Amino acid sequence: MSENNHPESVTRRRLLQGIGVLSLSALTASLFPALKVQAQEMNSSGFAPISSFLVSRPANPLLSQRYYNALIKNYPDFPTRLSALKTYLDGQHFAHMDDFIAAIDHADPRYTTARLIVSAWYTGIVGEDKNIELVAYADAMMYLPTRGILVIPTYGGGPDSWGPKPVNPPAAEGANV
Repeated sequence: MSENNHPESVTRRRLLQGIGVLSLSALTASLFPALKVQAQEMNSSGFAPISSFLVSRPANPLLSQRYYNALIKNYPDFPTRLSALKTYLDGQHFAHMDDFIAAIDHADPRYTTARLIVSAWYTGIVGEDKNIELVAYADAMMYLPTRGILVIPTYGGGPDSWGPKPVNPPAAEGANV
């Protein structure tokens, strides 16, 4: 039996598999610490429990992370705003979102922050104008009342998301119509 046919010998296939495993482990080692830091930041911020309170439902952890990241991306001061909202909610001990709405002035920045969070969960969209970002479509809470009755559309960024109507160019002078 030749040395190449020995089970213990290193074949090109085994070498490539080993390199693949090492590459994958190096890649995941570099990705997971960043994800772990992001998850810890989101948990320490209280975003998931605040979201659960504001939407009166348990907050999906994966979507919580995605909404939190999108809100920070679109509103760089969001962590500060969220902290102010958290401090207020912790101090008031509201039993329900309706109590919060009744107690706070709608011009208050904490109310605006709460609206951003609720809007994200219900529409699945974060941001404004050109910075709008679709985070979740089928999992947007606006579809909960009709789930199981109506089929969730699989296109666009929600109702009326087609954009502005195209402007017709002015007719060229002397063109035959």
